[in-house]
Amino acid sequence: MLNIRNKQLYNKLKGKIKYDFNLSNQTWFKSGGSTKFYFEPYDEKELKIFLSAIDKENIIEILGAGSNTLVRDGGIAGVTIKLGKKFKEFKKLENNKILVGAGYNCIKLARKLANQGLSGLEFFSGIPGTIGGAIKMNAGAYEEETSNNLISIRAISFDGQINLIKREDIKMSYRTSSFASDLIFIEAIFQCEEGNVDENLSKLKALNQKRSETQPIKSNTGGSTFKNPSSLKAWKLIRESNSSELRVGKAKISELHANFIENEGGATSEDIESLGEIIKKNVREKFGILLDWEIKIIGNKLNSRENQ
Repeated sequence: MLNIRNKQLYNKLKGKIKYDFNLSNQTWFKSGGSTKFYFEPYDEKELKIFLSAIDKENIIEILGAGSNTLVRDGGIAGVTIKLGKKFKEFKKLENNKILVGAGYNCIKLARKLANQGLSGLEFFSGIPGTIGGAIKMNAGAYEEETSNNLISIRAISFDGQINLIKREDIKMSYRTSSFASDLIFIEAIFQCEEGNVDENLSKLKALNQKRSETQPIKSNTGGSTFKNPSSLKAWKLIRESNSSELRVGKAKISELHANFIENEGGATSEDIESLGEIIKKNVREKFGILLDWEIKIIGNKLNSRENQ
């Protein structure tokens, strides 16, 4: 049940609202349970109204493209917010800077920039998530990462306050950031470079070809399962710990890339998470290294007390 402290504000909302909404089709894994309350705000103003209207005690999860997210089978006993069309703004600024909404798809942004003769963010073509998600986890590909070109961020806190985060206050490292957990990213400014359209498109084509040859992009996965330990590759540790042929239920390790778990059809989130934990155990026993999940796991297990 959604706890509302200002019903007058809440009744003004015109965004998409759903109760007991199943999230399995909102994630790339195609698994998981429902959220008690699902909200797609119409625009930034409405998101601020919503956050100001509900009680702070509500559990809030932010869902982007769902490409690196595993929703547990017990679902989310609270609010799930997904940014809609109004959060996909794109604007060219002076000196090859761009302003882009947090809901913009990274792959689509890479293509748009290439066609506009702007370079420096081609690596986004290997990140099938949103800009907001890329910022949250400092997503990267092809030896590049989001923080390299990030100038500033606008975000809204769970209490409805707007925050401007400048470059000097942005602290990010490999696949992680130090942002407060109660921030929802709205938009960001990135620094690009002047480039050649044909050269940009050629580079994208080469990167996309490499990705299709080395990653199971046509399967239901959550992207890279584990972060690479310092100076090591997670996929190599998984293979050398004799884990690459493991499966739990309908969840299995990709034959193309050992750091990808695939839902081959009908896998539960419990299957996927259990397989990941077995992999972690095997790698730790073999090498003394504890792998860290790169996939964001949210919600409750099916029989969790928190979900009752």
